[in-house]
Amino acid sequence: MSLPSLSIDIILSILVLIPARVLIKLLVACKSWCTIIKSQDFIKEHLETSFATGKNYILYVPVHSKPEKTFTLLNHKNFQYESELRVPFDIPGMLNCTVVNSVNGLICLTNNKCFGHTIYLTNPSINKYLTLPPSSIYRDEFDLQNIQLSLGFGYHEKTNDFKVLRIGYIQHDDYVWLSEDDDEYPSTTPERHHFEPWVEVFSLNTKVWKMLKLGPNFSYEVHDMFSGVVVNGCLHLKVVNTYEDEIVLLSFHMEEETFQEIKYPKFHDEAGTHDLTECTCIGEFKGKLGLFAFCPMFDNVGRQPCHFWIMEEYGDKNSWTCHATFMLERIIRTPLTFTKNGEIIMQDRREKIFCYNFNNNQLIDLHIQGEGRDLNFVNFTDSLVLVDLYDTPIVEERNFPASGVGDFDAYMHVEQVNMAHKDDPPGDIPKNI
Repeated sequence: MSLPSLSIDIILSILVLIPARVLIKLLVACKSWCTIIKSQDFIKEHLETSFATGKNYILYVPVHSKPEKTFTLLNHKNFQYESELRVPFDIPGMLNCTVVNSVNGLICLTNNKCFGHTIYLTNPSINKYLTLPPSSIYRDEFDLQNIQLSLGFGYHEKTNDFKVLRIGYIQHDDYVWLSEDDDEYPSTTPERHHFEPWVEVFSLNTKVWKMLKLGPNFSYEVHDMFSGVVVNGCLHLKVVNTYEDEIVLLSFHMEEETFQEIKYPKFHDEAGTHDLTECTCIGEFKGKLGLFAFCPMFDNVGRQPCHFWIMEEYGDKNSWTCHATFMLERIIRTPLTFTKNGEIIMQDRREKIFCYNFNNNQLIDLHIQGEGRDLNFVNFTDSLVLVDLYDTPIVEERNFPASGVGDFDAYMHVEQVNMAHKDDPPGDIPKNI
């Protein structure tokens, strides 16, 4: 007597509960299962189930990882060790790579030896990855010395697309050559020094880079080298407004591919002597833009004042609201990341890692030692993203040699992009000018 066959609905309800690392093995079970698992609807449903069932982790790169190319996963609720994930491609020393961000199980990595030029997208749960085409900005080692790069990586839910934002700041030194009879300036005195911005966007949907042509009002220099903070469909980077000489947030709308400037709240320490905009960390907090700021100095009783702000109405600088002010009995060296549970992970001056919970005001020692270097901490979720990717990388060496010199015309598309005007009303899509 044969068992009755299961309906497709029951099969789907079972498959979405299976971890990605197991599902990848079921691709060879039968053609129908392979088709189901590789479908975009199933990938999305499996991801939503992972979120709902709590398959969320904190991922970091340990200092003494064995083997080197290994990520460590911590339980996002209690920070206990869960497992390790091995990077599915060969990097000469995992510690030479920086984790830009992790979104929906997909991790964006860059090689520190050539920061921002060599970029990988990988899902270690299913042993899939791709190497992005190199930048057309960087051509040789000399160029690399004169370029500052800032990277962003995020996911836009409406378009179901992952995007990598790369902003290059090319250094220019313009010299005025005057005759020896001219007494006003020496013949080799620099007249000015500035950075020319260059923006590229990689879309996982199209598998190509697109170069954005910037308007004359784009006047920003890199402050943070990478970011993955996505709120309201926008990716955020910490930059310096060169016109006003102040730190601001640069918001990149991931669907419209336009930029908008967001001002920080005006805040100082209790004595009014330290501007805290240098000592900040941005993140997503319950769907809103969050800002953590700390005073770099202890108060007179050995405590460090800290502040937590939330932008209640996205894009409206007047809606910044201070939700918490608290004291820490240790010196913060580097805020690392916001967690999905309303916490912030930080590294102190002794290079120990701890977590502060904004909801219950608890400070938790994670018993992790930095040992002289900043660790990468990001949120990670089990997913099937990239399961439908071909095993052959999209970049072939014959088209893109290791030096970065090659024919980029097939991958680069140029579009005009403008800044939203500062007086425009806030909204989901910044207006062009």
